[in-house]
Amino acid sequence: HERLTRICFIDYDRQMALVAEHTDPNSSAREILAVGRLSKLLPENAAEIAILVSDRFQRLGIGTELMRRLVEIARHEKLRRIKAEILPENTVTQKLLARFGFKLTHSIQDGVVKGELALT
Repeated sequence: HERLTRICFIDYDRQMALVAEHTDPNSSAREILAVGRLSKLLPENAAEIAILVSDRFQRLGIGTELMRRLVEIARHEKLRRIKAEILPENTVTQKLLARFGFKLTHSIQDGVVKGELALT
C-alpha cells in the first residue's frame, strides 16, 4: 500500500514516475509493462534512477525508452548527475546504463554495481 501511494501521489518537485502500459484490444484490460522513477537527491542536485520492466516485456526497448525520457527530464530539471544501484547479476541493466554513458563501479562493500552519469 505504501509503495502504491508513493507512485500515485507523487511530489513532482522531488520525483517523477513514468509508466508504460498496454491495453488488450480484445478485453480493453490494461496491464503495466514497466515503471521508471527519477528521485531527486537533495541538496546535491542529483537524482537516483530506477527502472523495472516486467519479465514478459524485457528486451523490447521499453527500458531503453524509459531511460531516455528520464535522462531528458533530469536534464530539463538541470540536475548535475544521475545515480543508480544495480545488482551485480543484472548485466542487462548494466549494459543499458553504459550505453547511456553511465560510469559503472563495483562496490564490494555494498554488494552492488553503482552507476553515475554526469549531466553537466
